[in-house]
Order: sequence, then C-alpha cells, then structure tokens
Amino acid sequence: MPTILIVDDEADIRQLLRLYLQNDGYELLEASNGEEALQYVETHPIDLMLLDVMMPKRDGFSTVQAVRQAGHTFPVLMLTAKQEDLDKIQGLTFGADDYIGKPFNPLEVLARIKAMLRRVQQYHPPVAASALQVGPFTLRADERLILKHHTPLALTRREFDVLALLLMHPKRVFPAEELYERIWQEEALGSATNAVMVLMHKLREKVEDAPKQPRHLQTVWGVGYKVEP
Repeated sequence: MPTILIVDDEADIRQLLRLYLQNDGYELLEASNGEEALQYVETHPIDLMLLDVMMPKRDGFSTVQAVRQAGHTFPVLMLTAKQEDLDKIQGLTFGADDYIGKPFNPLEVLARIKAMLRRVQQYHPPVAASALQVGPFTLRADERLILKHHTPLALTRREFDVLALLLMHPKRVFPAEELYERIWQEEALGSATNAVMVLMHKLREKVEDAPKQPRHLQTVWGVGYKVEP
C-alpha cells in the first residue's frame, strides 16, 4: 500500500487522520513540523504528503518548496485554516498539488487522497532502458526525474508529467485539451485550457533561461504546445 506522510503540529489532527487512513490500509509516517517532515522525505519512500500550513520551526509553504527543490514529485495535499485566495495560490505556486481547508471532513480527505494517487498510477511514462536525452534535458522516467544540463529540475507531479510527455515526443504539437485529459485524467471542459496555460507558464519559469522568450517549451498559437530540442 502507498505510504502517506502526515505533517501537522496538532496531535489530535494526526490521530484523526491516522484512524481513517490506517483503516483504509495505508502505511503512515507522522511529523509534527516541517523539519521532521524533510528528514522523513530524505530517508523513506513517500507516495503522498498531507501537509499543514501553520507549524513551528518550518511552515508548510517552505516545506513543500524544499521538497520540490530536492526533486521529489510525489503529490502534496495541503491542510490549511487559511482560506484567503492568496494563501491557496502561494501553496500551489510552491509545489502543492491541492489543498483542503480546516475544519475538514476526514472522508473528503480520504477521497482526495485516493483521487490523487489514482492519477499518479494512471499515468506512467514508458520506462526507458537508458535515460532519454532531448536537447539540454535528460529524462529518467523510471526515477521520475528530469535534468537540465545535469541539474535536477524541481517539478510538481503535473509539471513532471507534462514535460515528460513532451520530451518523449519532441517537436510533436499537443493540443491543450489533449494535455489536460492525459495529465489531469479528466474531460477537458470549461477552464481546462486555462489550467494548462497556467501550468505551462510555471514550467517555463523553471526550465527556460528566458521564460518570456522560450526556446524549448514553445506555443504553437491556435494549436498547442511542443518541445523544441
């Protein structure tokens, strides 16, 4: 079963989550602050992190940022009493995949965990016998790792999935709707193309030397996106 790391300074919150998650068969690790969480991340295989925002020693924002900078791509669900849009955006910008406000329904947390893990399991880039080299990028699909000039990129799960897909098909143009349905595992309705556009903007900030003049992650106007080696 997947291993979930619960990070919250409130013992009763950890106990409540533990009750529901253990009953569903998940392996659990627990930390009371961001520093402890990062120690677990470096020493244990983690499949998903439940991460509180307001904690002593290191808050959730800096913790998820450190996780992504270290190259870890597992999903992160933030637990936050903060409901302001700016705080939600900040968490997503630093690398969280989703958020849920406190107080929460444990059954909703469980449902979101299952959905996030299901999406990870449904998208598996083909495992190459050796690393795939495309221009300055190296894709190690079996390690879920992408490097640029031998330096690991700190990517969220969806950022990795999009870039990996594009690298495996260099020069091929993917419509935004196709990217959304492949990566989000949902039908492309409503704001789907906007979601892809926002993700591509964030991805360019991480992989391009000049994000406003991208050399590698290119937009083909009116069609979609491609990687140009």
